[in-house]
Amino acid sequence: MKGIFDNTKFGNLDVSSRIIRNGLWESQNDSGKNLTQEVFDRYEKLAKNNVGVITTELISMYSHDRFSDYTHYINSPLFIKDFKEVTDIAHEHNTPILAQIGFVNCNINGKQMMEVNDLTIEDIRTIQADYVVAAKKIMFAGFDGIELCIGNNFYLSRVMDPFENTRSDDYGGSTYNRVRMVLEIIKLIKNTTDLHIHCKVNLYQDEDDSLEICKILAENGADSLQITRFLSPQYFRKGQSNQDMLVGFADKVAKNVAIPVVLGGGRSDMDKINELINTTDIDFISMQGLL
Repeated sequence: MKGIFDNTKFGNLDVSSRIIRNGLWESQNDSGKNLTQEVFDRYEKLAKNNVGVITTELISMYSHDRFSDYTHYINSPLFIKDFKEVTDIAHEHNTPILAQIGFVNCNINGKQMMEVNDLTIEDIRTIQADYVVAAKKIMFAGFDGIELCIGNNFYLSRVMDPFENTRSDDYGGSTYNRVRMVLEIIKLIKNTTDLHIHCKVNLYQDEDDSLEICKILAENGADSLQITRFLSPQYFRKGQSNQDMLVGFADKVAKNVAIPVVLGGGRSDMDKINELINTTDIDFISMQGLL
């Protein structure tokens, strides 16, 4: 029988529970400023409260892609210094920590708001190179892994979406081709760092295609998967059926891949979580709040 607070493995990481703490806005300070002691205290509270893995708040790949008033940027000169203190705090309590990174709008190579179908090969290579640089900074800051935001409404989720991506080259058409850009990013990160690669991926409208995407990721370097939807589960209201709509699909993914699968969503009832992990092949649950 599985327990929520089992000592277990999350890929190559030793963890003390099956709770993956989703990254929210821990800092809540103005962009570009140093993290404060209050922020470090929040991360310490997380690390001390039976969380298996911490994922940070969203970190933007590009300075022109702002998620909120509290957005951090991978290219900030303060990034490594500030987040090295965060990772040190997590590691003092033997809690692995992942950096969550992504972008929504594509403005590169002097072009603005590019759609998936308008990307040139040069644009694709620029994005991939930027991810390698980001991964190295994340490694230098002491993180155990990187969460690639390729779900919800992030740009790379649109690259994999058969309704968004109608390209006719090597990066469109078949399921594999639509995932190719992400697979190449994963390979580059694997070749240059030792980071655990956690992929947050959508259940799209076509469930069979979504399952195939997950299998391709698992077979080509992803160390773990988190199942989500186009809109972040943190916006689901309690009592809605949305909280349960991912369970069947996440269970199916877990039965078809050999890496850990995390069920996304705002669950907080420990009895129901315990029942879920013991009646499905899902081994990990994401949560937004503290335990």
